Amino acid sequence: MILPTKAMTTQELTGKRKLSENTLQVQASSPVALGVRIPTVALHMMELFDTTVEQLYSIFTVKDLTNKKIVMKWRCRNWPEEHYATVALNFVPTLGQTELQLDCKGVPVCKEENMKFCWQKQHFEEIKGLLQLTP
Repeated sequence: MILPTKAMTTQELTGKRKLSENTLQVQASSPVALGVRIPTVALHMMELFDTTVEQLYSIFTVKDLTNKKIVMKWRCRNWPEEHYATVALNFVPTLGQTELQLDCKGVPVCKEENMKFCWQKQHFEEIKGLLQLTP
């Protein structure tokens, strides 16, 4: 059995430290490297709301309306712990209404229908109820 020398241990640590630093730089510049790799699909949904773009946008964020689009990472509780999808919400003005277009990339293959149901029931319908309560 050959035991590592003190010099070998220092070299290994330096190598590991450099690898960690490089890995962090890659992850910071490339968000695709985050999470776990599983088979995924993309989904697209549209919903009409009887409100202005500004009012609907304000339900999702307190930031000022700048480009009528919100992009965020999204994860359902029953997904693998480090897996996130990317959700883009586009707010499109129509006559007296706002069309909300949801584009989602990275949804686990077997969870697509659950994701659609979740957005429809827990978000779209809840927002419509909330809008009915506001004058």
